[in-house]
Amino acid sequence: MHLHSNADDAGYLKRDETPTKPDASIRRLNNALDKVAVLYETNEHLIEDWLDELEIQNDEKNPAYWLLLARLNELTLLCAGNYADNCEFSAAGDLLVNPRQIMVHFIDPEQTVIKKRHASLSEQFGRKGQSRKCILQRLANHATIETKRPSLLPHLFKKMQNSGRVSGTYLALADTRMRQIADTIGFLASWQLSDVAELYRRISGSTPEVGAYIESNLCRFKNDLFFAMGNDVRRIVGNPYNESISRHIFKRRS
Repeated sequence: MHLHSNADDAGYLKRDETPTKPDASIRRLNNALDKVAVLYETNEHLIEDWLDELEIQNDEKNPAYWLLLARLNELTLLCAGNYADNCEFSAAGDLLVNPRQIMVHFIDPEQTVIKKRHASLSEQFGRKGQSRKCILQRLANHATIETKRPSLLPHLFKKMQNSGRVSGTYLALADTRMRQIADTIGFLASWQLSDVAELYRRISGSTPEVGAYIESNLCRFKNDLFFAMGNDVRRIVGNPYNESISRHIFKRRS
Protein backbone atom coordinates (compact mmCIF):
# COMPACT_ATOMS: atom_id res chain seq x y z
CA MET A 1 0.00 0.00 0.00
CA HIS A 2 1.71 3.18 -1.17
CA LEU A 3 0.91 6.29 0.81
CA HIS A 4 1.06 9.67 -0.88
CA SER A 5 0.57 12.98 0.88
CA ASN A 6 -0.71 16.31 -0.29
CA ALA A 7 1.17 18.82 1.82
CA ASP A 8 -1.49 21.51 1.45
CA ASP A 9 -4.19 19.19 2.79
CA ALA A 10 -2.24 17.72 5.69
CA GLY A 11 -3.56 20.19 8.28
CA TYR A 12 -0.62 19.61 10.58
CA LEU A 13 -1.61 21.80 13.52
CA LYS A 14 -4.76 23.04 15.14
CA ARG A 15 -5.47 26.74 15.17
CA ASP A 16 -3.54 28.75 17.78
CA GLU A 17 -4.68 32.30 18.41
CA THR A 18 -1.62 33.32 20.45
CA PRO A 19 1.57 32.40 18.59
CA THR A 20 4.84 33.33 20.30
CA LYS A 21 8.12 34.48 18.84
CA PRO A 22 10.12 31.39 17.78
CA ASP A 23 13.66 30.98 19.04
CA ALA A 24 16.56 31.18 16.62
CA SER A 25 17.37 27.56 17.45
CA ILE A 26 14.14 26.58 15.65
CA ARG A 27 15.64 28.01 12.47
CA ARG A 28 18.94 26.21 13.03
CA LEU A 29 17.30 22.85 13.61
CA ASN A 30 14.91 23.27 10.70
CA ASN A 31 17.82 24.16 8.40
CA ALA A 32 19.76 21.13 9.62
CA LEU A 33 16.84 18.88 8.67
CA ASP A 34 16.75 20.46 5.20
CA LYS A 35 20.32 19.35 4.58
CA VAL A 36 19.88 15.69 5.43
CA ALA A 37 19.66 13.13 2.62
CA VAL A 38 16.54 11.68 4.18
CA LEU A 39 16.65 8.05 3.15
CA TYR A 40 20.36 7.35 3.24
CA GLU A 41 22.02 9.39 5.98
CA THR A 42 19.35 9.45 8.67
CA ASN A 43 19.41 7.08 11.62
CA GLU A 44 17.97 6.76 15.09
CA HIS A 45 20.89 8.47 16.84
CA LEU A 46 20.70 11.54 14.61
CA ILE A 47 16.96 11.86 15.13
CA GLU A 48 17.44 11.50 18.90
CA ASP A 49 20.01 14.30 18.88
CA TRP A 50 17.66 16.61 16.97
CA LEU A 51 14.77 15.73 19.25
CA ASP A 52 16.89 16.45 22.33
CA GLU A 53 17.85 19.82 20.83
CA LEU A 54 14.20 20.67 20.26
CA GLU A 55 13.01 19.51 23.68
CA ILE A 56 15.71 21.46 25.52
CA GLN A 57 13.88 24.61 24.42
CA ASN A 58 10.65 23.48 26.09
CA ASP A 59 8.78 26.13 24.11
CA GLU A 60 5.43 24.36 23.81
CA LYS A 61 3.48 27.60 23.38
CA ASN A 62 5.30 28.20 20.13
CA PRO A 63 3.41 26.77 17.09
CA ALA A 64 6.73 26.29 15.29
CA TYR A 65 7.80 23.91 18.08
CA TRP A 66 4.93 21.54 17.33
CA LEU A 67 5.33 21.78 13.58
CA LEU A 68 9.03 20.97 13.93
CA LEU A 69 8.18 18.05 16.22
CA ALA A 70 5.79 16.77 13.54
CA ARG A 71 8.58 17.21 11.00
CA LEU A 72 10.88 15.05 13.12
CA ASN A 73 8.10 12.48 13.29
CA GLU A 74 7.80 12.61 9.51
CA LEU A 75 11.55 12.07 9.18
CA THR A 76 11.38 9.08 11.53
CA LEU A 77 8.56 7.57 9.47
CA LEU A 78 10.60 8.01 6.29
CA CYS A 79 13.60 6.39 7.93
CA ALA A 80 11.62 3.44 9.34
CA GLY A 81 9.77 2.92 6.06
CA ASN A 82 13.06 2.87 4.17
CA TYR A 83 14.50 0.33 6.61
CA ALA A 84 11.44 -1.89 6.18
CA ASP A 85 11.54 -1.67 2.38
CA ASN A 86 15.21 -2.69 2.45
CA CYS A 87 14.68 -5.69 4.76
CA GLU A 88 16.46 -4.02 7.68
CA PHE A 89 13.84 -5.32 10.07
CA SER A 90 15.77 -4.82 13.31
CA ALA A 91 16.49 -1.15 12.55
CA ALA A 92 12.85 -0.55 11.54
CA GLY A 93 11.65 -2.34 14.67
CA ASP A 94 13.88 -0.17 16.85
CA LEU A 95 12.10 2.95 15.59
CA LEU A 96 8.64 1.38 15.70
CA VAL A 97 8.39 -0.90 18.75
CA ASN A 98 11.70 -1.65 20.49
CA PRO A 99 12.24 0.73 23.46
CA ARG A 100 15.48 2.66 23.45
CA GLN A 101 16.11 1.92 27.12
CA ILE A 102 14.56 -0.47 29.62
CA MET A 103 15.64 -0.53 33.27
CA VAL A 104 15.37 -3.68 35.40
CA HIS A 105 15.11 -2.76 39.10
CA PHE A 106 15.94 -5.68 41.39
CA ILE A 107 14.47 -5.69 44.88
CA ASP A 108 16.98 -7.99 46.60
CA PRO A 109 19.79 -7.21 46.28
CA GLU A 110 18.81 -3.64 45.44
CA GLN A 111 20.30 -2.78 42.07
CA THR A 112 19.31 -1.51 38.66
CA VAL A 113 20.47 -3.05 35.40
CA ILE A 114 19.97 -1.71 31.87
CA LYS A 115 18.41 -4.34 29.63
CA LYS A 116 20.37 -5.15 26.50
CA ARG A 117 18.26 -3.76 23.71
CA HIS A 118 18.46 -6.66 21.30
CA ALA A 119 18.45 -9.48 23.85
CA SER A 120 15.45 -11.01 25.59
CA LEU A 121 15.09 -10.87 29.37
CA SER A 122 15.57 -14.62 29.56
CA GLU A 123 18.81 -14.39 27.56
CA GLN A 124 20.28 -11.61 29.65
CA PHE A 125 19.20 -12.72 33.11
CA GLY A 126 19.10 -16.47 32.69
CA ARG A 127 21.00 -18.85 34.94
CA LYS A 128 22.51 -22.08 33.76
CA GLY A 129 19.96 -24.86 33.65
CA GLN A 130 16.94 -22.62 34.21
CA SER A 131 14.00 -22.72 31.85
CA ARG A 132 12.66 -19.56 30.26
CA LYS A 133 9.52 -19.86 32.37
CA CYS A 134 11.53 -20.01 35.61
CA ILE A 135 13.67 -17.02 34.61
CA LEU A 136 10.64 -14.86 33.86
CA GLN A 137 8.92 -15.96 37.06
CA ARG A 138 12.01 -15.03 39.10
CA LEU A 139 12.08 -11.61 37.48
CA ALA A 140 8.37 -11.13 38.13
CA ASN A 141 8.89 -11.90 41.83
CA HIS A 142 12.12 -10.00 42.41
CA ALA A 143 12.28 -7.15 39.92
CA THR A 144 10.27 -4.40 38.27
CA ILE A 145 10.63 -3.42 34.62
CA GLU A 146 10.63 0.26 33.65
CA THR A 147 10.57 1.53 30.09
CA LYS A 148 12.78 4.56 30.52
CA ARG A 149 12.94 5.64 26.88
CA PRO A 150 10.29 4.26 24.52
CA SER A 151 10.94 3.75 20.83
CA LEU A 152 10.92 6.97 18.86
CA LEU A 153 7.74 6.65 16.78
CA PRO A 154 5.39 5.82 19.70
CA HIS A 155 7.11 8.51 21.79
CA LEU A 156 6.65 11.19 19.15
CA PHE A 157 3.09 10.11 18.36
CA LYS A 158 2.04 10.17 22.02
CA LYS A 159 3.62 13.58 22.54
CA MET A 160 1.77 15.01 19.54
CA GLN A 161 -1.48 13.28 20.49
CA ASN A 162 -1.40 14.54 24.08
CA SER A 163 -0.49 18.08 23.09
CA GLY A 164 -3.92 19.04 21.76
CA ARG A 165 -2.04 21.10 19.17
CA VAL A 166 -1.47 18.65 16.33
CA SER A 167 -4.43 18.07 14.04
CA GLY A 168 -6.31 14.81 13.88
CA THR A 169 -5.65 14.77 10.13
CA TYR A 170 -1.92 14.49 10.59
CA LEU A 171 -2.21 12.08 13.53
CA ALA A 172 -4.34 9.77 11.39
CA LEU A 173 -1.78 9.92 8.57
CA ALA A 174 1.07 9.16 10.98
CA ASP A 175 -0.84 6.23 12.49
CA THR A 176 -1.58 4.81 9.04
CA ARG A 177 2.08 4.99 8.11
CA MET A 178 3.17 3.26 11.31
CA ARG A 179 0.74 0.45 10.56
CA GLN A 180 2.09 0.25 7.01
CA ILE A 181 5.66 -0.13 8.31
CA ALA A 182 4.55 -2.99 10.56
CA ASP A 183 2.65 -4.61 7.68
CA THR A 184 5.66 -4.33 5.35
CA ILE A 185 7.95 -5.90 7.95
CA GLY A 186 5.50 -8.78 8.40
CA PHE A 187 5.01 -9.24 4.67
CA LEU A 188 8.71 -9.35 3.80
CA ALA A 189 9.71 -11.34 6.89
CA SER A 190 7.21 -14.05 5.90
CA TRP A 191 9.31 -14.57 2.76
CA GLN A 192 12.38 -15.24 4.91
CA LEU A 193 14.48 -12.78 2.94
CA SER A 194 18.05 -12.26 4.08
CA ASP A 195 18.58 -8.81 2.52
CA VAL A 196 17.27 -6.34 -0.04
CA ALA A 197 19.38 -7.90 -2.82
CA GLU A 198 17.43 -11.11 -2.42
CA LEU A 199 14.18 -9.15 -2.49
CA TYR A 200 15.05 -7.61 -5.84
CA ARG A 201 16.10 -10.98 -7.19
CA ARG A 202 12.66 -12.28 -6.27
CA ILE A 203 10.96 -9.31 -7.93
CA SER A 204 13.06 -9.54 -11.11
CA GLY A 205 12.37 -13.26 -11.37
CA SER A 206 8.62 -12.87 -10.92
CA THR A 207 5.82 -12.12 -13.33
CA PRO A 208 4.79 -8.46 -13.68
CA GLU A 209 1.66 -9.23 -11.65
CA VAL A 210 3.63 -10.73 -8.75
CA GLY A 211 6.16 -7.89 -8.91
CA ALA A 212 3.36 -5.32 -8.72
CA TYR A 213 1.84 -7.20 -5.77
CA ILE A 214 5.14 -7.08 -3.90
CA GLU A 215 5.58 -3.39 -4.64
CA SER A 216 2.06 -2.70 -3.38
CA ASN A 217 3.04 -4.11 0.02
CA LEU A 218 6.10 -1.89 0.44
CA CYS A 219 6.06 1.51 2.13
CA ARG A 220 7.69 3.69 -0.55
CA PHE A 221 6.91 6.81 1.47
CA LYS A 222 7.30 10.18 -0.28
CA ASN A 223 9.24 13.04 1.30
CA ASP A 224 7.13 15.91 -0.06
CA LEU A 225 5.33 16.45 3.25
CA PHE A 226 8.63 16.48 5.15
CA PHE A 227 10.00 19.30 2.99
CA ALA A 228 6.67 21.17 2.93
CA MET A 229 6.75 21.20 6.73
CA GLY A 230 10.22 22.75 6.61
CA ASN A 231 8.95 25.53 4.35
CA ASP A 232 6.02 26.14 6.68
CA VAL A 233 8.31 26.37 9.73
CA ARG A 234 10.23 29.12 7.94
CA ARG A 235 7.00 30.97 7.12
CA ILE A 236 5.81 30.80 10.73
CA VAL A 237 9.17 32.04 12.00
CA GLY A 238 8.99 34.93 9.55
CA ASN A 239 5.39 35.92 10.29
CA PRO A 240 3.33 33.71 12.63
CA TYR A 241 0.26 35.96 12.26
CA ASN A 242 0.02 35.74 8.48
CA GLU A 243 -3.46 34.32 7.82
CA SER A 244 -2.60 33.38 4.24
CA ILE A 245 -0.06 30.98 5.75
CA SER A 246 -1.99 29.94 8.82
CA ARG A 247 -5.01 28.61 6.99
CA HIS A 248 -2.82 25.94 5.41
CA ILE A 249 -1.15 24.98 8.67
CA PHE A 250 -3.54 25.45 11.56
CA LYS A 251 -6.94 23.94 12.09
CA ARG A 252 -9.51 25.88 14.05
CA ARG A 253 -10.38 24.33 17.39
CA SER A 254 -13.86 22.87 17.61
